[in-house]
Amino acid sequence: MNKKLKRRDIPPQRRRQILDVARALFARGGYHGVTVDAIAAWAGISKGNLYWYFKSKQDILHLLFDDIVEQLTKPSGIILKSDISPQDKLRAFALSHLHAAEAYPDAVSLMLQIAGQQELKDMVSSGYSLWMKHYVDSLTPLFAAIGEKNPETVATLYATTIDGLMAMVAMGQGLYDKEKIMATIEERFISFGGEKDV
Repeated sequence: MNKKLKRRDIPPQRRRQILDVARALFARGGYHGVTVDAIAAWAGISKGNLYWYFKSKQDILHLLFDDIVEQLTKPSGIILKSDISPQDKLRAFALSHLHAAEAYPDAVSLMLQIAGQQELKDMVSSGYSLWMKHYVDSLTPLFAAIGEKNPETVATLYATTIDGLMAMVAMGQGLYDKEKIMATIEERFISFGGEKDV
C-alpha cells in the first residue's frame, strides 16, 4: 500500500526499530501528540536520518499501518492457502483473527484510533478497503463451496463480523465469550445447524 516512502532501502533492523517506537508513541500520544523529533529520539537516530527514509510523520504511519495489517492477517493468509476443507478454513479464519486481537490488542486499538482521526481517514479507508476486498475475494469461493446461495454477500458479512469482533476483543477481552461466539459463527455462517457441513 505504501508508495510514498522517500527511500525503499530501509535496513530491516532499522525498519523494525522505527516501527516499534512509532507504534508505542502513537498508541500513547495519538497521531497529533507525537512528533518526528520524538520518534527519532526514541529510536536512537537523528531526525535527518529519519527524514532520509521518510518524507513525513504520515509516511511513518503508512508503513506502520501496513505492518499492523500484516501482523494481524498473516495467520489467516496461511489458513486460506491451506489444503483443509472450506468449513475448516472458515472456522480457522475466525479463530485466527480472535487470537490475533487477543495477542495484539494494542495494534487493533491503534488502528481504531487512526481511523477516528479526520485527516487520516483517507489512508485508513483505502487500506481497509483493499484489505476487506482481499478477504471477501478469498472467502467467497469458500461460501460457494459449502452451498451458500449468495456467497459474495455472505463473505462480506462474515469478514465484517470478524472485523467487528476483533475491535470488541481489543476493547476488553472480558466483553465476550469466545466459545459462544465461535458456536454462533459456526451456526450462522458455516454449518447452519449441520446442514452444510460435509
